[in-house]
Amino acid sequence: MPVIYTPAGYILWGILIGVLVAAPLGPVNLICIRRTLAYSKRNGFTVGLGAAAADTIFGAIAAFGLSSVMGLVDKVDGWFSLVGGSILIILSINLWTKHPHLSDVEDTVRDRLKGAAGAFTLTIMNPMTILGFVALFVALGLQNMEPINAVAITIGIGLGSSLWWFTITSCAGYMKSRLSDKHLLTINRVSAVIVALCGLWAVSKNLF
Repeated sequence: MPVIYTPAGYILWGILIGVLVAAPLGPVNLICIRRTLAYSKRNGFTVGLGAAAADTIFGAIAAFGLSSVMGLVDKVDGWFSLVGGSILIILSINLWTKHPHLSDVEDTVRDRLKGAAGAFTLTIMNPMTILGFVALFVALGLQNMEPINAVAITIGIGLGSSLWWFTITSCAGYMKSRLSDKHLLTINRVSAVIVALCGLWAVSKNLF
């Protein structure tokens, strides 16, 4: 048996899939970057781990039940998009009205956990995430796995997603020392607009 189809190989497949699913620039990436710049790398990474937890759950669902999950996604897609889109719109308003200052931010464990919970919710409410997993599994020929391999690929997805968030927060943290309060305000406003557009798109596609 080729090594890429052993449990160790499936972990590597999972790492690749985890990175590919987490990497596209979307609301959670923007929030993770913004919190790294406004607070700290630990804060941003903790937020990313919330998204990684949701990715791992979706990956497990896809790995253990690829065919059955498609029918479920079709049933809940509309409602999840409406709720997730509404959350994004509310979040964008909050981002727009905030005026962060580098000198007075308080990076607490409670705030990190709150951010992680928010990232988890946004990710788990997006049916497109699991569709991305399904598409990658099919494209890579990873259907009909043995249970041990499904477990291995799920572990890999969690590792790959976490690796992405560690990388992006490390890069953002490197830039933090070069930023001013004015830069943070601009980042907040740009992030708010992009997040709002994502939310409006998610809501409008189910209303019109």
